[in-house]
Amino acid sequence: MKSKWSAMVVIAGLLLLAGCGALKEADPPRGRSAQKTEASFSEAEQRFALALFQDMIKEEGSRKNIFLSPYSIQQALLMTANGAAGDSRKELLSTLHLSQADMASINGISKSVNRSLETLPHGEFSSANSIWTKRELKESFQDAIKGLGDAYQLQIDPNRATEEINSWVKKKTKDRIDQIVDKVSSNTIAYIINAVYFKESWKHPFDPHMTAEQPFYSADGSAKKHPMMTQTNRFPYLENEHFQAVKLPFQDEGLSLAVFLPKKAANLEQLLTGMTHDQWRALQKGWTMKQVELKLPRFSFQTDYMLNEPLKRLGMKNVFSSANFSNMFTGHGAAQINKVRHKTFIKVDEAGTEASAATAVEIIESAPVPEVTMTADHPFYFAIVDEASGMILFLGSVAEPKDD
Repeated sequence: MKSKWSAMVVIAGLLLLAGCGALKEADPPRGRSAQKTEASFSEAEQRFALALFQDMIKEEGSRKNIFLSPYSIQQALLMTANGAAGDSRKELLSTLHLSQADMASINGISKSVNRSLETLPHGEFSSANSIWTKRELKESFQDAIKGLGDAYQLQIDPNRATEEINSWVKKKTKDRIDQIVDKVSSNTIAYIINAVYFKESWKHPFDPHMTAEQPFYSADGSAKKHPMMTQTNRFPYLENEHFQAVKLPFQDEGLSLAVFLPKKAANLEQLLTGMTHDQWRALQKGWTMKQVELKLPRFSFQTDYMLNEPLKRLGMKNVFSSANFSNMFTGHGAAQINKVRHKTFIKVDEAGTEASAATAVEIIESAPVPEVTMTADHPFYFAIVDEASGMILFLGSVAEPKDD
């Protein structure tokens, strides 16, 4: 029986958004604005992010909440690509839109982006890669992934192995994701895992006292009351015949949450699946500052995906059946990817202290008459973007807000 390599790629993408502390002038970013990620790497990540998200929308439909970390998935697949050879590496890099780049350059840029994100003055971002293996790793592979991830010996006892991996993920995601491996099977020789944790405060927190129950209209027209946050402030704003969009900045300069609200609830799927990479890039140049009266639902939810089929549709086919991982392991045993699992958590709320709420109230009361009103009372999608690098860290859609 041929041995299988079960790679639990992109084990955890975790996002926690919280407004805390009094509103104050942000400190200048420490070196982030000066760091320029190569355009080809950033563009490749954007193309992969949009392609995967659009595939998920087509598969899952717009009636379900979706949340992905394209950045996290990319990081795990890059770890995998370092151990692949021949057509398997070509297939992985092609799926990631990095066919024209060499592995050493990709690794260097990836490390640079990680270092930049992990030095946020106010928020917290960590991306941790690991490989858990029963086989001996090649020294060249270990050298290649230095600074990208850590290698661990996979315990022979399946219960101990399962416990160790889940404990690692739980620690890296600050207890938000406590189980990713149900049980290590006998033919599993390695897991490649990426865990992402991101916590950040709004630059302009919402006042919890302004939050009130309001109807949220699903794509089928049904309505259900849900806590709706409200504030009026100057935000980057964008509008065309298809949607309204607003960008909510975090305390750390260059990081923001962009909300895209279709002008009709039923148009979410059409809006998402029709978005090209060129259109996405054009949108980033179209923001103008406006006084916006914004109503945004408070929401939190978890997702758990097996990404085998979506990744196959994007071009990763042979690595699931006849892969070549000769750059990873010593010896000549057969290996293939068995599973690609992506588990995420997101929470978006006011989460401000009483002091910050008071500051926010003062801003709202002294604000000029809003130029535009944007009420996210029907399905919308959102993106967390690092504008310093252009990387799409998270992509999601809200079909029905949940407040778990």
